[in-house]
Amino acid sequence: MSRAERLFTTNIRRLALLTLPTWLRRPLCGALLFAGITPLARLTGELRAYRKETTYRLTHNGQVCKLRAVLNDEFDPEERRIAIEESDGTGSLETGRIWMRSEGKWVMLPQRENGTAMIHREGFGGTSGYDFWVSVPSGMLDADEVARLKALTNMYKLASKRYAITYK
Repeated sequence: MSRAERLFTTNIRRLALLTLPTWLRRPLCGALLFAGITPLARLTGELRAYRKETTYRLTHNGQVCKLRAVLNDEFDPEERRIAIEESDGTGSLETGRIWMRSEGKWVMLPQRENGTAMIHREGFGGTSGYDFWVSVPSGMLDADEVARLKALTNMYKLASKRYAITYK
């Protein structure tokens, strides 16, 4: 443990008791001393929590692996089912799926900004473009948690990256 870490893990109650002269170390004096330093102990506890949170935020950045870790730590710590899927470089948002009889498989369907699907013979085009998708299991999050998911993703992603939330 470094010197700076030891500074933040100081036991305030023990330190106050040790600074008290030995002839005053009686139960009544100790109780009065502890009553006086309780706000300081609470503030140092809050400082430790804030420092831990800040260190966590500084060590995680917009990398895919770290963004996935942050989202799973917050919303799904046990099963860790939230995934980050990167774009294939075409710039299309794949939000829906359609069955292609000719190919015999499901194909992802992009949508325009206004929510309408764009299908024509040459393929897909005219979409808004996203850089990555946050894949969340369906039914896992309610409306409040979706807002928190968006806020957390916006905080950690790079400013130039665009994303969408998809449900599996």
